[in-house]
Amino acid sequence: MKLSIVTFQKNRNAEIEVAEREYVKRLSRHAQVEFCPIKNWDDRTELPSRLAKGSRRIGLFLDGKTFSSEELAGRLQKLMNQGNSHLVLVIGAAEGMPQKVAAQVEERWSLSRLTFPHQLVRLLLLEALYRSFDILHGGRYHK
Repeated sequence: MKLSIVTFQKNRNAEIEVAEREYVKRLSRHAQVEFCPIKNWDDRTELPSRLAKGSRRIGLFLDGKTFSSEELAGRLQKLMNQGNSHLVLVIGAAEGMPQKVAAQVEERWSLSRLTFPHQLVRLLLLEALYRSFDILHGGRYHK
């Protein structure tokens, strides 16, 4: 499984990057993770073609579908069972998701109805994905 996380972030926090690296390391047993930052964007911005083709595109929105940890694990399992080997997860910017990118996503998920700083959402997403894979593989992290 390949996980591409598209971000529209301008500023970075070194302390959060340490935690992100830890979750990427943990996830590497189950999936290849890559960050795909888009630095200059506006409402005409689209996903790069290498991410838009042959992948399942999921956008994170405040009004998206929410999951429990077990439900998210189940959704990931279902996507894999359907032959999806590349998930593109798009985190919008503070101004929201660019319109053309929002039109490209096939599913709308939500980590919370709360608003968080962009990099914290990245960390929460990595943790949720790691927890899901751990559940699927019968690990003890979730317990």
